[in-house]
Amino acid sequence: MLSEIQILIADREQSNIFAKDYLKELSFECDFTTVGNTEDLRTSLCDTSPQILVLDMEFEGEADNSLLETIQHDYPDLTILPLIPAGKPHFVKDLFKLDLFFFLHKPLEPTETAAVLKRAFQSIKPAPPIPPRNNTKQKHQPFHGMIGASKAMAQLFEMISKVAEDDLATILIRGESGTGKEMVAKAIHAQSARKNNNFVPVNCAAIPDELLESELFGYTKGAFTGANTNKIGRIQYADKGTLFLDEIGDMKSSLQAKLLRVIQEKEFEPVGAFKAIPVNTRILAATHCNLEELVKEGTFREDLYYRLSVIPIHIPSLRERKQDIPLLIEAFLEKFAKTRGREPFTFSPRANAAISCYDWKGNVRELENLIQHMTVLYSGKQVQLSDLPEKFHYVEIPDDFTELCPIEETNGEQPEQISLWQNISWESGSIDFNGLINDFETQLIVQALKQTEGNKKEAAKLLNLKRTTLLEKIKKKDIDGLWEK
Repeated sequence: MLSEIQILIADREQSNIFAKDYLKELSFECDFTTVGNTEDLRTSLCDTSPQILVLDMEFEGEADNSLLETIQHDYPDLTILPLIPAGKPHFVKDLFKLDLFFFLHKPLEPTETAAVLKRAFQSIKPAPPIPPRNNTKQKHQPFHGMIGASKAMAQLFEMISKVAEDDLATILIRGESGTGKEMVAKAIHAQSARKNNNFVPVNCAAIPDELLESELFGYTKGAFTGANTNKIGRIQYADKGTLFLDEIGDMKSSLQAKLLRVIQEKEFEPVGAFKAIPVNTRILAATHCNLEELVKEGTFREDLYYRLSVIPIHIPSLRERKQDIPLLIEAFLEKFAKTRGREPFTFSPRANAAISCYDWKGNVRELENLIQHMTVLYSGKQVQLSDLPEKFHYVEIPDDFTELCPIEETNGEQPEQISLWQNISWESGSIDFNGLINDFETQLIVQALKQTEGNKKEAAKLLNLKRTTLLEKIKKKDIDGLWEK
């Protein structure tokens, strides 16, 4: 038996609509809270974390669904049972548009109430609803642009805060390509006492060897042909600030020796100069290479390696923190959707499972590119597995993802179908067979029409029905147009 279920009743009449006699034969313990205004409703949703909300459709005295839609968006795990006033059946059609198929009528009828509550109990989990997405106090906040709530990222953020306090020691940032090494370097700079001075990034792999020296150290007038003026190097430009050397493993040996002197002596010589210039620059280095192997091979100076790695920082790959993927997707969707002036879309359970199980060799950058790709090319509201790039179609999804995606797609053609009643408890007594079948059939038709954007001929093919049969069912159920949102 589930632990005690919290039921919140939002009824403007403040009547005791739920007599406990309705539930005495059910195998569930319930605790009821009743509210009569919107302010108390919002407070109770946050404070009591109910699993079920019974909502009077005229709770605010309005004939629209704005309050219901807001609650459904903010509390995606909350089971909502709309309470339809007598003589206003038009509300039912609106509920189907919101994918709500359980509802009650006023005045309550004991048999209907017990049957609907049974279904509601079977569809919920004992865990409380997720906090509202628009609750700024509880919403995950980025750490200097970095997103992650996993233990690995929490440890990384703590390490950044600690090393930022000491703005002298050199730091070696290690991680695979696409993990955000420059973002970590910027975060360290932003939290340090040097934050008001320059942060100067240099990609050692992107600048040709013959130019890298002059870029770093600068040069004097006449140092070589074409040197018509003095040039300040990036080391000097980062004086009192931070110099970030990305892909340090690609730096040639001669420059490694000169960089070692900068770290040890706190001074440097521009190309063509004969006098050293003192500098107060903190050096942060990063690499995706195995520097220990490069030291063994003789391509990277051992003394420089130990100077750079006074404080090593490891950035976890996306494979090591897959629980952060939903947060990253949400952030990237908001970013790119806003840029292109479109509504954010969602991913179906099968698509989410494939994304979670994918081996993200390009890490966060690859995930960001995927979301940008889908934002540009996909115009729908829910991305199916078949809509993702082909490489995701062959991702092996382990058995522990079965609950997330109970129905398999077939050759990318079948729409994903939601089985709301796969966990029906036969021990609770008889079930409303006709009601369950009717509700499921209605939902299946609506989902097929959503998949085909209202094309009834194509929807009939997906459902393996004759077009005339489908049209008859749509007319009989009065659900024409429900797939449009």
